[in-house]
Amino acid sequence: MINDILDLSKIESGLLEMRCENFRVASAMPEVLSIVRPLAMTKKIDIEQSLPDLWIYADRIRFKQILYNLLSNALKFTPEGGKVRVDCASRNAFVHFGVSDTGVGIRLEDQQLIFEEFRQVGETTRGVKEGTGLGLAITKRLVEQQGGTINVESELGKGTRFSFTLPEGKGIPKATEASIQVDIQDAESISGRPLILVVDDELSARELLASYLEPAGYRIEMASAGTEAIVKSRELHPDAITLDIQMPGRSAFETIFELKNTPATADIPVIVVSVVDQKRMGLALGAVEYLVKPVNKNIFLEAIHQHVHPGKGVAKNILLVDDDPKTLDLVSNILRAAGYCPHAVTSGKAALQRLSEVHMDAIVLDLAMPEMDGFEVLRRIKERPTLANIPVLVLTGKDLTESEIALLKNLAKALVRKNDSWKTDLLAQIRNVVGTSRLAKSAGQS
Repeated sequence: MINDILDLSKIESGLLEMRCENFRVASAMPEVLSIVRPLAMTKKIDIEQSLPDLWIYADRIRFKQILYNLLSNALKFTPEGGKVRVDCASRNAFVHFGVSDTGVGIRLEDQQLIFEEFRQVGETTRGVKEGTGLGLAITKRLVEQQGGTINVESELGKGTRFSFTLPEGKGIPKATEASIQVDIQDAESISGRPLILVVDDELSARELLASYLEPAGYRIEMASAGTEAIVKSRELHPDAITLDIQMPGRSAFETIFELKNTPATADIPVIVVSVVDQKRMGLALGAVEYLVKPVNKNIFLEAIHQHVHPGKGVAKNILLVDDDPKTLDLVSNILRAAGYCPHAVTSGKAALQRLSEVHMDAIVLDLAMPEMDGFEVLRRIKERPTLANIPVLVLTGKDLTESEIALLKNLAKALVRKNDSWKTDLLAQIRNVVGTSRLAKSAGQS
């Protein structure tokens, strides 16, 4: 309950930052289903899926939270032998999702009340009083904060359908938006961002570490057991492995021993993250670090950085700061296609926070933003010795005064105006400042 209240508090105060990205809907389903499937099996409920190959632009972890909340509610209020269905379709630049069940239904007069804080569904018609009464309230706010809408349709005795929308993503950038054509997934997989294999039998623990690692410039692969970790290590050869000790099946110590005694995986750093404090044993078997949960985010990232630096690959980290999600989406696609690694944030405050977490090779900064405008962000960057040398490229459609232009000449590396050629101009300036990535070169030679 405390976590639900904290989530809701962060949303209402604007402190819950969304890390939106393009990803396939289907890629998020396996882990969500792995959590809800035990309840479905216990109640002999079939979970049907109708999920075409669609992309969305959303926060991956929060999207999973939305699906989990809706599916777990559907299963909770569907009698034994019933059915639950999840589906999606593309319409008018949004992906429309549905989670339906054959449960007892909700009275018409109660259907909007269920989105209120501390309003348990069981207090309406469903007859089950479980949980905090915050799940659907949080779900509604998570959907709306990502630009979507949510509603409910229900008929007593027949079932309920929750529908929500999220912005449709782009699987492949348009050729006119970049100088090269590279599939986004391929670009990300070979862009040089180090790959971390996160191994833990608890999904929440895996997602917590992923939420630390992804913003810091790492790619993530997950495993829920030692045997799966060994298979994935041999196939993917990750740059590092984080490993929990308490897992079912093959013990973590056996897993470390096999990894370190197999030539193909012996050189992969293993970092133990566990509630069990058996540091001496872990290090003796070959782990390079041993962290005891609960682990501080900064301590965890520092341990990772000691053995794998996010900047070791060929991709350059570019921070994009703009309050317009469409501009962020477009520029992100252009940079990914050109072989760079974009990090998008929607506010000056979020930009300064991200700069404290991840090494950036350049910053693309909008000027007209609420609360903290681009000029203030630029001043604060230049005031910090650790950030002052990062080149800043200002991207703006704002009419500038002579004094503003003079200020930008002193503080910014380049000024790119949003005219007909701004996409080409921006990419050229980035290449001039941080160099042409090896990915872009190889793509051009192919």
